[in-house]
Amino acid sequence: MREDLNVLHHIDPKGYFEGLAKASSDIISLVDPKNFTLQYINHIKAGFTLEEVIGADVFNFVYPEHAAPYRKVLNEVVSMLESRELELETEDRIDDLGKAWYFCSISPILNSDNKIESIIIISKDITASKRQEIEIQNRKEKLYAIINNTNDIITSIDVSFNLTEYNSVFSKMVESGYGKKDLNGTNILNYIDPRKHDHLKNIYKKAFGGEIVNDVESFETATGKILFMETSYHPIYDFNQEITGLSIFSKDITERTLNDKKLKNTLKEREVLLAEIHHRIKNNLALVSSMLQLKEMNLDNELAIEALRDSRKRIKSTALVHEMLYRNETFDNLQLKEFIKELFSNLNVDSTILLDIEGDEHFLELTMALPFGLLMHELMMNSIKHSFKGKENAKLKIRSTVSFDKISIDYCDCSGVFPDTVNFKDTSTTGLMLIHTFIEQLNGSIELVAHEPPAYAIKIPLL
Repeated sequence: MREDLNVLHHIDPKGYFEGLAKASSDIISLVDPKNFTLQYINHIKAGFTLEEVIGADVFNFVYPEHAAPYRKVLNEVVSMLESRELELETEDRIDDLGKAWYFCSISPILNSDNKIESIIIISKDITASKRQEIEIQNRKEKLYAIINNTNDIITSIDVSFNLTEYNSVFSKMVESGYGKKDLNGTNILNYIDPRKHDHLKNIYKKAFGGEIVNDVESFETATGKILFMETSYHPIYDFNQEITGLSIFSKDITERTLNDKKLKNTLKEREVLLAEIHHRIKNNLALVSSMLQLKEMNLDNELAIEALRDSRKRIKSTALVHEMLYRNETFDNLQLKEFIKELFSNLNVDSTILLDIEGDEHFLELTMALPFGLLMHELMMNSIKHSFKGKENAKLKIRSTVSFDKISIDYCDCSGVFPDTVNFKDTSTTGLMLIHTFIEQLNGSIELVAHEPPAYAIKIPLL
């Protein structure tokens, strides 16, 4: 030990210090306590020369706005003879950004008389971590700007339901209702209608269990206003994949909800009105049919009686459209096959005549249902009056095929013969005239494809 001490006595203190300083990655400098000029520095950054730095004012190497606090710290070290710490932003001629950051430990060097001889400054380069910190801060500020520039409520809570983060929308809402500004650490349930607490606790339980929960809720504010909120709850995980809290996103849908209610009420009123219209039309048609029946009772001419009877049947088929629309939940369409069945049931007075209907279903709009119903009425009435007259176990077959652009109907009464002496396209007879009139109204076509038994191919465009 004594030999080691003897060796130390022969070491040049200045050379020993410079050797240690140059071996350090930190920047070590000595500053004159009287005029704050640089006496020594262990590392000179590229772009500088030794002549530029030694004897130069240390404030030349910091930004002007940082010179005052730097000087203040140096003066404190000189006057108090105590160490200080300072984070310093300086110029960097190598870096493209022209900035570097150092964490400085500043201490006085005292002589044997306890007088200050120099100031030692050990500067650790924290540029990389500082830039990362600035980047994180910028991202945080951007995130805050995003969440505070939305009209939605954004909050987060911990496992005890205490607020950890919240945006300005939530803050202003709580402040206006409860007069409270600093909300961090307070229970979110303090600002929610107590009647909703059990419901929300159940949602929190699901979310803390790992579920993403979506819900629509109504809340009464402190001022008595009812708000409707569409809210989603998301679990927040830490690095160990443990759930430490929940993020809550709430969108105010009050205006949309109230508008939806108004719209529903309007639609309900419209449905009631349409139902009443269809009901009255049906009743008016029934009244017309009754008047024709009274007229029929006072006639002796069989041809006139039959004409009035056929007219009443056509009126009844028209009234059937409005009756079915009145019975349906919707008032603008009818199911094709159900409509055909109802028409057949209204016309058929013989229980031995059967209807065999198969194929695709389709919803007929009101503008199509009326001419389609009257077309089918004429075909069925012809079958019942002519093909099925005096025959037992007769059958009417109808097949429907629906594609994207048309409805195809194959109609066959499976009995009787279409007379060769009658031209199907001749419209001189009332029945055929009406058939062709209604098919024209539908912009469709009808062809007699067989005479025995009579069969028809009907095509109605949908586009």
